[in-house]
Amino acid sequence: MKRLSLFCITILLTFFSFNADPLENGLIAYYSFNNCDARDDSGNDSDGILFGKMTCVCGVEGDGLELDGIQDYIEFHGKVNNYFTTSDFTISYYFKTDKYSIFQQSMLSKRATCEEINMLDIQLNINQRFVDTDLYENPRKYFRDISPELDSTVWMYFALVREGIRAKTFINGQLRQEGMRCSGVDLTNDAILSFGNSPCIRGRQTVRFKGVLDELKVYDRALTAEEIMDLYNRTPVENAEIDCVTFKEKKSETRPSYGQRSKKTSSSRGQSDC
Repeated sequence: MKRLSLFCITILLTFFSFNADPLENGLIAYYSFNNCDARDDSGNDSDGILFGKMTCVCGVEGDGLELDGIQDYIEFHGKVNNYFTTSDFTISYYFKTDKYSIFQQSMLSKRATCEEINMLDIQLNINQRFVDTDLYENPRKYFRDISPELDSTVWMYFALVREGIRAKTFINGQLRQEGMRCSGVDLTNDAILSFGNSPCIRGRQTVRFKGVLDELKVYDRALTAEEIMDLYNRTPVENAEIDCVTFKEKKSETRPSYGQRSKKTSSSRGQSDC
């Protein structure tokens, strides 16, 4: 009887291991925005807070959040803020902008001040068509030349992978830039991870992002290039909004809205400071 029980347990474990989604491994925060809020759908208690009067529109998968470029931004609280130090991580998300600006637009950031000290800051330069990607420990110690050029698609998929002494950026599943810093880069700070709220906005060097954000994911590990492509191929930008015929509008807010818990091809590689 004991042998039969052990056999059954082994079969069950084998079944679940074969059916487990490898892209769920290491996923510490996931924001689908399908409920017109910033709840953490991974269940890891990193719900976001919406500021401004965001609306809910068609995204690449279900709904996305539309930010107005003036007042709207998101703060992500909780455990997700613990992983931007010296350890590996992956960030990925889709975005669509409808604002031409001579200024850079603030996207994802974890940065206490506008100085180049212990910070991560991702900004969109639509004028020169690239995603300005900054990972700094100090002005002399950072990952060089990792800002990727944009594709011609309306929607864009962006991914940043930090793996030890290396940092890589991807656009629409394709590796675009790779930099290396032999001594590594420490990003540790006490700032809250946010979207559209870089501290550089206050100095008028940057403006808030205007457009749609969807499918934001954060991992506590470095995804491989094959995994990034697999993640992208599940929702390629060419299929965005195909089945979307209506949208839900979020009620106007004059105060923060808290997340509710529920349910090319060409690349530049090997940039090194060694």
